[in-house]
Amino acid sequence: MTRLNQFMADCMSGFKHFSTHIRSREEIILRVFRGADPDADSDLVPICSATVHDHIGRMHTSDDTKQTLLAAKGRMARPFDVSDASLEADAHGVNFLIAGYQRYRCPYVWLRTDHKRLVEVEEDQELDKDAPVVLNTINCWRYYDIRPWDVIVEIICYTLDPWPENPFAIDYAYFDKLTVEERVVATGAMLEFLRRAYLRHYFCSEILLKDIKRLQHQHFYCLNALREYQQGAVYRGDE
Repeated sequence: MTRLNQFMADCMSGFKHFSTHIRSREEIILRVFRGADPDADSDLVPICSATVHDHIGRMHTSDDTKQTLLAAKGRMARPFDVSDASLEADAHGVNFLIAGYQRYRCPYVWLRTDHKRLVEVEEDQELDKDAPVVLNTINCWRYYDIRPWDVIVEIICYTLDPWPENPFAIDYAYFDKLTVEERVVATGAMLEFLRRAYLRHYFCSEILLKDIKRLQHQHFYCLNALREYQQGAVYRGDE
């Protein structure tokens, strides 16, 4: 249960190939994107020095931003509808239900869309949509130190053809939708996750390390810019 609770706490946004959505205390919806993230805005520019300076610069000229930092360009996506009807009608993602029911002492995964494409059935058998997906990570859960993110990797490789070279690829444009304050928190949380994922020695470890270095640069740049602004606000006597 400790591993399952950690999984619930780790659910976050900002990945290129998938998103996670908490549906209840024991249920998570994993949405694997068929292509690019359908909720991403294509005209957003990934966070960089110029965008951070632009946001910080506007703080000094607008009275509306003295208490909170100005939001970045773009709009936040609406919350994803995790109802069964919405999942079945989702044309942009392949949806899985990951459940950590306490009575079972291990997670189970159910496919909620694309049954005919992903589930192999013998000619003399009927498709059982209520049967859990057979995964090696789930079968080994009780015997090895399987982590929930190991399950995520297997599901993504099970769903996408060809496999992505990095199942945990980062959607950097997502962070540009956030205020500078929110970016500092979000990039920090993502860095902690990537650190733990890197230590699992996946086949994409080298790519993960590159993402860690790039995200570290963005995290500390935003952190320093925010600190400089706050110090300047104290000097100017802003509340």
